[in-house]
Amino acid sequence: MNIGDRVRHMHAPEEGIVVKFISDKEVEVEIEDGFRIPYLIGELVVVSKYEEAAFGSAKQDADHDSDKSIPTPKVLVSEKGIFIAFSHENDKLLSVYLINNTDLAIPFTFGTESSKIYEGVFTGGLSPKSSKKIHEVNLDNFESWPYFIVQALLFKSGFTALREPLVKKLKFRANSFFKQKKDIPLMDKQGYVFQIDTDEVKPLEIKTDVIKESLYTNAEGGHSLAMPPKPKEEIDLHAEALGLDASAVGKDNLLSLQILEFEKQLDAAIVNGMDEITFIHGIGNGSLKLELHRRLAKHPDVLFYKEAKKEKFGFGATAVKIK
Repeated sequence: MNIGDRVRHMHAPEEGIVVKFISDKEVEVEIEDGFRIPYLIGELVVVSKYEEAAFGSAKQDADHDSDKSIPTPKVLVSEKGIFIAFSHENDKLLSVYLINNTDLAIPFTFGTESSKIYEGVFTGGLSPKSSKKIHEVNLDNFESWPYFIVQALLFKSGFTALREPLVKKLKFRANSFFKQKKDIPLMDKQGYVFQIDTDEVKPLEIKTDVIKESLYTNAEGGHSLAMPPKPKEEIDLHAEALGLDASAVGKDNLLSLQILEFEKQLDAAIVNGMDEITFIHGIGNGSLKLELHRRLAKHPDVLFYKEAKKEKFGFGATAVKIK
């Protein structure tokens, strides 16, 4: 089952188009009235194009038996499901396929880019529910593969919404490429499969060096803010280490001051590119540790945190791993 497949519920008359994988056991299906409903994959079967051509869909059967005066809902069109797939010809050579699992006609071009030089490789068209071999690549030079660029128009005859052209620039990395082995849509074989018309938003790439430079450099190129010094690898948040008189400051104020120091030192560690920093908070009544952990759990620049070396700190320190 793939994005763009027409599916039918095994125990109900509903049919629709798979538009999204919610998990490895659940998909989102758009039915003919435009609603999107989550279904368990095990409750659905893919409607073969040959079955539909020969017998019609469940909706067509229902319409045939119903009052002809009732307006027929709009025809549901699969508009998502364009893939690029790599299939083994042998242990080294991979064939590259472009797959159209939609109900649209797709004229396209395929090319590569290396060192900012573009090379056109293939041009053609894909009818709905079809695939085409467009290239070959060798695994021996995987690390030097160029960018792969697909440019496509999405066409459906008749009155329809204007669709934006699809332009996708792909660069593959070994740590993600080889995890994508699965059944290739519309093809009776396995390969490395990537959907290229997904609407999913990629996580923003945070470039800490650029941010750091922009924060501490003004428009004329001079430094407008003082760069915070790189903190020590171990920060002691005890009152005496911070030069505070706990009895004079008060319990609530002391906690606030300790949190301020924690945030200041964590920010400085992030800006200075540190990988890890340890905060010594002691045991006490646990309020400081609890507050630190609460803030670390939702901090976008923290990879994880854990109890620091117990043989050195007992349970009174937290080690923070920075992204």
